Amino acid sequence: MSPVGNGVQWTSAVTTRIRIFALLVATTISIPVAFAPAPTAAATDYLLMSRSALLARPTSGTAWVNMREAAQHPGTPNLCSLDNDHHLRTLAAAIVYARTGASAYGTKARAGVMAAIKTQRVGCSDATLALGRQLAAYVMAADFAGLSGTNDAIFRSWLSRIRTKVIGGHSIWYSLERTQHESPNNWGAYAGASRIAAGLYLGDTSDVSQASRIVRGFLGDRSMYAFRANLTSAAVSWTCSGSGTIYTPVDPTCTKGTINVDGAVVADISRGGSLRWPPGSTGVAYQLDSIQGLALSVELLSHNGHGDAWSWSNDALKRMAALVTRSASSAGAGWNSTRTARQMPWLLNLRYGTNIPTLTSGMGRAIGFTDWLYGAGASTAGSG
Repeated sequence: MSPVGNGVQWTSAVTTRIRIFALLVATTISIPVAFAPAPTAAATDYLLMSRSALLARPTSGTAWVNMREAAQHPGTPNLCSLDNDHHLRTLAAAIVYARTGASAYGTKARAGVMAAIKTQRVGCSDATLALGRQLAAYVMAADFAGLSGTNDAIFRSWLSRIRTKVIGGHSIWYSLERTQHESPNNWGAYAGASRIAAGLYLGDTSDVSQASRIVRGFLGDRSMYAFRANLTSAAVSWTCSGSGTIYTPVDPTCTKGTINVDGAVVADISRGGSLRWPPGSTGVAYQLDSIQGLALSVELLSHNGHGDAWSWSNDALKRMAALVTRSASSAGAGWNSTRTARQMPWLLNLRYGTNIPTLTSGMGRAIGFTDWLYGAGASTAGSG
């Protein structure tokens, strides 16, 4: 499938975040035995959540232990790898630092961010998908860990360029920005999340506004952004919103024959074959990827000036999740069978009050440790 998008003018703004950093008290700490108090002079707010919400999360229990363990073994960065998890381990270290003030974790996280930017190579296979899956986590890690000084200047300069840089690896989706514009599937979902995170970190309200409109178009609001279709025959069988060359990437409430296709990500669910029930397992797997990228986008936007994001297009993400649940109820593929499928139940249950079954989340693709971030007692702020 090779969908082509169209451009629109963007005018809405995202609230500029206040970033305040001060010197932290120098403390010698051994990992993971002892922790200093959480840094009291850190940022007043983070990209992903408020500081108060972060400090309310526990420093005990299985989810915390798993995240802290991941933080201690960062591995090797590779922005050209589709399955590398260095970005998530770096994010784990940054979160542990922000929550506890343990300086060794902050040092590890900041070093991880700087090491990663050196690994991006033009022309590597599926370069934009690999970048889209990883970049948002590195941006959030830089934010949580308080990247500053020369390193922050270097990171910002690189971050500003990488959003539009032609990095190849695909005939059409060859830059982060272009991929979000022209890929109403999991590629575009991950590209959008990383573009939004980067724009928020840079304070680029114009770019965040543009990206947010594309997210709204993906979820179903054609007045914000309309994707043009170049669909496979399998994808055509799943869509119920086609009109000429334009269609809605996420099906609205509708049925085709006797099949309820509400919430189907047409370009992804069709990867499992033409319309049938339950959907092919490959299609559900791709749908779950789009859910992860879009939900991270919406969560970031919700926390940064778009308080109604979770309700966009008649609770589109809730409807997307419901399709996966219906599939499971019909003996098809469902939640929690893969690391990708274990991330979003925690966030979706918190934001929508759903009862999607949950398991220990571990690490996903664009984000991990959602059982700690969004488990019992997590803040409902951002639910719109």
